[in-house]
Amino acid sequence: MNTPSRAGFAGLAAPVLALGILLSACGGSAAPVAQPSTFPNSQNLPTLEIKNRVINLSAKNGYQYAKMSLNVIFADPKGDYGKAKGPALKTLEDTFAADNTAALAAFNDVVTTDVSQKTPQELSSANGKETLRQQLIKDFNARLAPPAKPGDPQAKVLWVEFVDFVMQ
Repeated sequence: MNTPSRAGFAGLAAPVLALGILLSACGGSAAPVAQPSTFPNSQNLPTLEIKNRVINLSAKNGYQYAKMSLNVIFADPKGDYGKAKGPALKTLEDTFAADNTAALAAFNDVVTTDVSQKTPQELSSANGKETLRQQLIKDFNARLAPPAKPGDPQAKVLWVEFVDFVMQ
């Protein structure tokens, strides 16, 4: 039976270890910060606001509308938002909103399309709103552009908060 020798493993381990040391010394990427797994929570995270949308619902008789405002909450892989406070946090939030105007426009289209396909009966229950939330998260993530620079993390929507939700 032919088994590898310990010397063979040691010969392989040294170059792998050297590569790891070299990458970390040259600024190799840091491990991503763990993201929250439960929502809602009180952690500061990158957020885009979609305010005061009025959308026709798929009503069988007459016109019915939903008025809503949403917070679209993103992952913070570097942990910058969790560390920032006061003016530094405000600067991060303003920069994130300014850098993501195209995403906000795409998300407004998603909200119009997804919500207008729902009936008032579907959205009147907690289960119906949760189904909409999960659909929005899936569709928002599908619309996100790839990272601008190679090696940057892909943006990811973690949660959608219904800040305001009224039907008539």
